[in-house]
Amino acid sequence: MKSNTMITAALAATLLLAGCAKPQEKAKEEPKAEAPAVDLAAEEQAVRNRSGEWMNYANSKDAASIANGIFAPDAIMISDDKAYRGSSEIQAAMEEQIKKAPDALVNWTSDKVRVADSGDLAVEFGSFTFDPDGEGKKSARQGSFATTWAKVDGQWRVTSDAGGDNIEAAKP
Repeated sequence: MKSNTMITAALAATLLLAGCAKPQEKAKEEPKAEAPAVDLAAEEQAVRNRSGEWMNYANSKDAASIANGIFAPDAIMISDDKAYRGSSEIQAAMEEQIKKAPDALVNWTSDKVRVADSGDLAVEFGSFTFDPDGEGKKSARQGSFATTWAKVDGQWRVTSDAGGDNIEAAKP
């Protein structure tokens, strides 16, 4: 009986060792391909450039180019406490803003752009100035924004944008 137990133990040990050896051999046969390195600085600059294009369209009152060329088709824009979804709603909202303030000028700066290691997603944080009548008598508003960008068909497009006026510090 002892010999049956010893044979069974030896057989189990052999199978165990054989089972352990195969994954190691398989791992050696199939090396993982490394993902190509993403130039994060170049992608950050590309986002900043697209943001600049957007500002140019805004000041030339080109709502169609913003809604259909800068924003992704399924994007969301939150402005003045309202959410606009998709290109057509975003374009309509911008056209309404242009009608209300035809002389308005907007300027923004990208304070920080963070690009994901994958190189296909980025978040832009910044500050803006909105002057409702250009060089008129109305006061300009100061605010902050956060914009999410994604690569869509190889081009950076806005997937979400939200901003608001800065809150004044409480006076003592």
